[in-house]
Amino acid sequence: MQQPGDQRANRDIFNIDNKGTVTVVNHPLPTRPRNELLLLQQVKDEVNGRLAQSLHNAVLINLGKQVQPEQVKRPWDAEVKIGSKSAQPLTPETPILEVFQRPDIAGKLLILGDPGSGKTTTMLDLTQALVQKAEADNTAAIPVLLHLSSWKDPRVLLHDWLLADLKSKYGVRKDIATQWLQDKQLVPLLDGLDEVNPEHQESCVQAINQWLQSDFRPLSLLVCSRREEYGNYATRLDLNGAIFLQALTDGQIQDYLTSVQLPDLGQLFQQDEALLDLLHTPLLLSIAVLAFPALSLEQWPQRLDSDQRLQRLLDAYLETMLHREIRSRAYPHQKPPTAQQIRHWLIVLAKRMQQESQTEFLIEKIQPEAWLLTKKQQWVYKLIVGLTVELTLCLSIGLSGGLIFGLMHNLVYGLMVGLGIGLMVGLGIGLIVSLTSGLNRVEPVEVIQVSILREVQREVFKSLPLGLTVGLVTSLFIVLNGELMQAFVYGLSALLSSLLSRGLLVGLNNGIKGSENGVKIYPNQGIQKSATNFLLTCLIVVLTFVLIFGLISRSFLALIAGLIMGLSFGLMVGLGKGGEACISHLTLRWLLYRSDSMPWNYARFLDYCTERLLLQRIGGRYRFMHKLLQDHFVAMPLEQDSADSD
Repeated sequence: MQQPGDQRANRDIFNIDNKGTVTVVNHPLPTRPRNELLLLQQVKDEVNGRLAQSLHNAVLINLGKQVQPEQVKRPWDAEVKIGSKSAQPLTPETPILEVFQRPDIAGKLLILGDPGSGKTTTMLDLTQALVQKAEADNTAAIPVLLHLSSWKDPRVLLHDWLLADLKSKYGVRKDIATQWLQDKQLVPLLDGLDEVNPEHQESCVQAINQWLQSDFRPLSLLVCSRREEYGNYATRLDLNGAIFLQALTDGQIQDYLTSVQLPDLGQLFQQDEALLDLLHTPLLLSIAVLAFPALSLEQWPQRLDSDQRLQRLLDAYLETMLHREIRSRAYPHQKPPTAQQIRHWLIVLAKRMQQESQTEFLIEKIQPEAWLLTKKQQWVYKLIVGLTVELTLCLSIGLSGGLIFGLMHNLVYGLMVGLGIGLMVGLGIGLIVSLTSGLNRVEPVEVIQVSILREVQREVFKSLPLGLTVGLVTSLFIVLNGELMQAFVYGLSALLSSLLSRGLLVGLNNGIKGSENGVKIYPNQGIQKSATNFLLTCLIVVLTFVLIFGLISRSFLALIAGLIMGLSFGLMVGLGKGGEACISHLTLRWLLYRSDSMPWNYARFLDYCTERLLLQRIGGRYRFMHKLLQDHFVAMPLEQDSADSD
């Protein structure tokens, strides 16, 4: 039975028999592998989500119209240039896929335009068409959307950057991605060439050209860049053609306003020719339509330059979005943040994203070196994380050591001694680590793989020489002290302790492997998964020890000993399987909340900003509605007085 998404394409095969009769055989192509289907679905969801949240659609939604993008054509024109030939005009009705597949372009295209001219939207349109083609034809290559701003090191080959980005964004394993690139199964669509670090943009162009000459070169490639920045490069991309997105004409602006049922708005804009010049890009035209309630042309000074007018327009858009009436799903019963708080927290977010060259934001990817700006915050962070982690480790070791000592003498006394020593050692080591180490990065653990038996078996055998040595030395020491009868007991105890402490602990740690998953379905998924995996790891280790001690002795005391030992080792192993990531993240979030850099429930706030058309959200990733809006927040000064807490 055919499963959902299990689509088959058919290929006609012509058979000729001995009599010369030709018959057509309809041969079904094999179904795509599961990992290809998963990638295709991720790209499809991303494209549909971003197009649905575009400002073009937002105009229709906020004007109370039914969302039918196909009924309101995007107003921009374009012209295509092939080599040294003169540019050829394209109309808005020309599908971008048709241009991309032209024989003289052959799937290697550059999209150029001014800020807000529709480059990314055109790329998303192409991606949507390529997704539909890949769904209908199982042999067609799969498009992938990647942003060049994450290429930060000129020494990194573009092929290696692609592998890392495919893993980070789509969760594709390196070996699978390598095979896909080698087999030409991907169509990379690279946005934001102009958003690469300015000093590395020329190197990025050269890296792309070098990749296009390598064995891993793609059959198809699309790159987007602002026209002005690309014109300054000494090197040109080795692509077959380029599309130049042109500015809107006055007639196109009026037609667009008529199509969204606001023809009078065009007449109002005619009163300010400088403002009208600004609206010749689709993005700013959509922003002006949405910001119309806050636009007061009479109050605008007539001597503003174009940059100042752009800032005024974005201010009007922000003012409209912050104060318009909405039914919030993020804050259905609670009081939402004020306009001042929203502005303040988005300024902080935009500045941090710019600092890290980010176009997409993940809550679990907040790092202390970028967000903690004062020495005091950094020291407090290191102190809390260092003390918490080291205390947990030392108390766990003290608990297990106290248990072994207590089983030989007095259980309660042994546990108290072990915990006391662990507390003192943990405080000392924690302080040393806090004072000498750098800022602990947050590394979420979203996926764990368990293969305990094999790893424990291997590590126990590796630990035998160490255990035998410790056992013999312990026995010899007891014999020299004249306690011959106890030598065997203490020697055996030392052997078992060595096997447990080294073999079993290392085996359990290696047998539970953790990794990060690039696919983000919901906000802060990495930390929530890390907390789950930490608890799951502790549970696995506890059950393992209870089972071992229960098999050795079926007494109640043995089960209690297994439980205590399992809890001790479980905490030690679990710290590396998500526990430390949770400690670091929660400490960082608490410090940022205390300094009013963000509200405590950050995901709810960011979702609220998407409702107010300031951010977009795809799965667990957030981005500003446009880079121009992000840059506008970056340029705003942070207020001296902190906003009220959420």
